[in-house]
Amino acid sequence: MRNSFFKIGKKYIGENKKTFIIAEIGINHGGNFKTCIKMIKEAAKAGADSVKIQTNDVDESYMKDTISYKLFKNKNFSNEKLLKLKNYARSQGILFFSTPGDIKSLMRLVKIKVPAIKISSGLATNLPLIGESLKRKIPTIISTGFSTKKDLDILKKFINKFNFKKIAILKCTANYPAKFNHLDLNSISFLKKKFNLPIGYSDHTIGSLAPAIAVSCGAKIIEKHFTLNKNQKGADHKISLEPKEFQIMVKNIRKTEEMLGYNKFKIRSEIEKKREKFLRYITAKKEINKGDTFSYDNIAFMRHSKKKLGLEPVYFFSLKNKKSKLNIKEGQIFKKNFLK
Repeated sequence: MRNSFFKIGKKYIGENKKTFIIAEIGINHGGNFKTCIKMIKEAAKAGADSVKIQTNDVDESYMKDTISYKLFKNKNFSNEKLLKLKNYARSQGILFFSTPGDIKSLMRLVKIKVPAIKISSGLATNLPLIGESLKRKIPTIISTGFSTKKDLDILKKFINKFNFKKIAILKCTANYPAKFNHLDLNSISFLKKKFNLPIGYSDHTIGSLAPAIAVSCGAKIIEKHFTLNKNQKGADHKISLEPKEFQIMVKNIRKTEEMLGYNKFKIRSEIEKKREKFLRYITAKKEINKGDTFSYDNIAFMRHSKKKLGLEPVYFFSLKNKKSKLNIKEGQIFKKNFLK
């Protein structure tokens, strides 16, 4: 892999590292600074590694007759408040960053030195915006919810022009909410091969099952919408998790990581210790006299109560139809010298 892992602040992103979990506040704060502070606090308590909001200059990002213009209007924070949010998140032990909707907003985020930039699905074809982030060497996470295969080809070619490796790509289904049969989580492996970068998953489903499954498919970043009350009016509240639900999701992701374990097949030491006790060994089913032919009639494969190492069943094929050169007692375990 071109970049198996990298760091955002003190958090690792990538292979053989813990899943980086983002609580996507977006504009669920409703433009209220105190609400956003509370959301950051609750996200940290729920186990998130970071929180993310959206930063937009509506006059730079949307035409006035669009739903988005009305939705995002008056949801922005000043640079001073953005800096306070960043510092407060740090005091809670998590990272704070944002999705800029336009280059003007990106420059504001650069000014307050956010540790990362998120590029949303609707901006994944906005190469000028992505380029401004990459040339400033800011860790950049790009979501692909609206991307076609051609878009992915163009994006890959574009980001490869930059001598910068702190880039991650998110699998995403840009429906709100997204149906389970539209997620295509198996395509996480496709994105890994295509980009040779850390791959994550941005979730828009109802509930918290999909993120844990995405981790089992190889996602190293999980982004999930976060709210204090999902019954509130607003675009993202219904697909968001409340603090207790988010905490359950985090726990399930951590359990999933434990279950996944090693990338290579290996026997655990505690099982290795039990191995001899639970295996079967070639055993004389009855008394075998010198000259008798070995067969299933006089050989069994048995577990023994005491620690007696001997020939495992695979050696039967070396004994079958051969004559015994020894007298063997009933219940005796075959040893290697029986093969001679």
